[in-house]
Amino acid sequence: MKKEITFKLWLLVLCKGIYQLVQKISRLFGYKEPTTFGKTVWLIFASCFTFLFLIFTGVIGYAFIDAIVYKKWIRPYTSECVYHEKHLSNHIVFQDMYYRTEGRVYDECLKKAVIEDVDWVVLSTDKDSLAVFSKNGKRGYLNRFTGEIAIPAVYTRAWVFSEGLAAVERDNELVFIDHSGNVVIDKDFKVHYDDPKYAFHDGYCVVKSDLSGTSGLIDRQGNWVLKPEYDNISHEYGFWKVEKDNLFGLYSDEFEVVYDVICPHIDISEDVVEIRFPDHTAKRYDHAGNVVVDFVIDNVENMNYPTTELYTCEDENGNSFNSPIYKVAKCQKYMVYSYHYIEYYGLIDRNGKRITPPVYSSIEAIAEDLYLCQPHGIIVNGKGQPIK
Repeated sequence: MKKEITFKLWLLVLCKGIYQLVQKISRLFGYKEPTTFGKTVWLIFASCFTFLFLIFTGVIGYAFIDAIVYKKWIRPYTSECVYHEKHLSNHIVFQDMYYRTEGRVYDECLKKAVIEDVDWVVLSTDKDSLAVFSKNGKRGYLNRFTGEIAIPAVYTRAWVFSEGLAAVERDNELVFIDHSGNVVIDKDFKVHYDDPKYAFHDGYCVVKSDLSGTSGLIDRQGNWVLKPEYDNISHEYGFWKVEKDNLFGLYSDEFEVVYDVICPHIDISEDVVEIRFPDHTAKRYDHAGNVVVDFVIDNVENMNYPTTELYTCEDENGNSFNSPIYKVAKCQKYMVYSYHYIEYYGLIDRNGKRITPPVYSSIEAIAEDLYLCQPHGIIVNGKGQPIK
């Protein structure tokens, strides 16, 4: 009957074998006598030999696994496995590989890798021929139609090309380069790490000031066309929207002032511009500046007021009590949102005519044509006149 070989049994046999081997080798050096000195010397020798033998075995085992088992038996079947592809052009793709931290740029026509050990590739939003890539912690640019490196990966940080220019970090400074890697704009700008995009729109790019960290606009020569005094600048549907101290303003593409920086909120869409003014009113304009909607509101509600008439009802315990009959007031209240969605209320009549501006935190009907307005507890009539 065959005895089952377990890991414990295999380890025990291995240890006995090593022990017997050490004994035989020690006898070759004359340590045969069972004296105290002989036993001590033999113990030291056996311990040192065993330690060295285990290190040697580990090194040989690791080398065998790395050179033979992994590289010849495992890696050929795993390293070429692609789990994600991003097309850079018709036949050039960036491939993420199984069991590898880096990817590669691959030519599907030639069936070969063009650039190995690439961390990532990002395409330009305006379909520029050069895409930024990262390799070994540095960034450069490759031609997305050939896969070849156009500008070597020598930059600490780099951004995509826009309108033929790209921002890169060189010696802790922000410069702009062209497709040949030549520096075009070098104005001692500093790199800011809080969401910089450094993309040109119609010849202009948002750049932050070195000292204040506020944003401005530069042209393709690096000159300021909007001074760096704003918290945020964005280009939306042919306008430059600026923000300063939580207030917004608007410039045209020719940098003419459309609205001063006094508005709590500006929303720009393809057809209209909606402005929320400091008095909480809102209007909509077309892109030419013509009023489309003079009175923008977000909600309208009826208001009920208690009359002197009563009706009898019962509570859940069957007890009777009198409750006033409510009727609908003459005016309605409208609501507009300010910036941060704070609600402000005003009065309008049944024809939609505005009676009061939206300056109240709440409005409650207390009679047919009397209204309690908070936060100051003012009572107004249906014409918006305060009642003393």
